[in-house]
Amino acid sequence: MNLKDWARQQGVYPMTAYRWFREGKLPVPAHRAGRLILVDQPPVSAVPEITVVDARVSSADQRSDLDLEVARVTAWAAAEGLPVG
Repeated sequence: MNLKDWARQQGVYPMTAYRWFREGKLPVPAHRAGRLILVDQPPVSAVPEITVVDARVSSADQRSDLDLEVARVTAWAAAEGLPVG
């Protein structure tokens, strides 16, 4: 993947990513191919990712609503196909 595309995908300004590459601080392996800088794709992990859900209520008197909030967020994650842990 091109360094510029990688930077945009990560939410980093492309010149910042280029500076990181020059300084050896880029958090992923990359190499120069002519005028292009190509970022090596990280290997796909065999371990499935687990989604952590967080639910909270705004005050102690709403504590009984907490179980409903957990169920709602967990149902949303399951509907999105995310394994919940």
